[in-house]
Amino acid sequence: MSADADDATPAVDHAGGIARLMGDGPLFARVLARFRKEYRETAAGIRAALDGGDTPLALRLAHTLKGAAGMIEALPLRRAAQSLEQALRGGGGDPYAQLERLERGLERVLRELDEEALSLAPPVPVRIAPSAFGHDARARLCALLDEGNGDAVDLVREAEASLRTEMGDADYERLADAIESFDFDRALAQLQDECGDAAS
Repeated sequence: MSADADDATPAVDHAGGIARLMGDGPLFARVLARFRKEYRETAAGIRAALDGGDTPLALRLAHTLKGAAGMIEALPLRRAAQSLEQALRGGGGDPYAQLERLERGLERVLRELDEEALSLAPPVPVRIAPSAFGHDARARLCALLDEGNGDAVDLVREAEASLRTEMGDADYERLADAIESFDFDRALAQLQDECGDAAS
């Protein structure tokens, strides 16, 4: 899709994002707030990686941004990140040209979110019942990750103590990093054995 077509598409499809989260508007507001905080400098990080010849880092950042953009239904930005990812993988196109498109897309998303921030309800922590913790926390995470459900972001922190005990600090940190970066595929891969059992 062309850049002109992207400009004609809403930067963020709020209705689609809320639908993705099963109608949970307050959760979507929290996801948007997290995106504004964590991805503001991503384009600059990709440019620095490219300038430094670190293509793997640029590729990882683009891939992570693609997943985050998909989570908030920022479709033009997701397409731009995907095009950059393809260019970085040698699939044709100038990575710098694709990066410029991504920079414009990210700036547009952030500008819209910044303008709407005052009208959005402030993030409200979701308290998950203690029964969700313990041995079934990872199984519940599997289900949420498989659905692409943003509740996984809250659960991985709410269940931190029990997950650290079961998984160890290093594995927990890797899992939390993947989930909070909306890289649900990486998180599912880490939980592959348990998620495979849950799905069977």
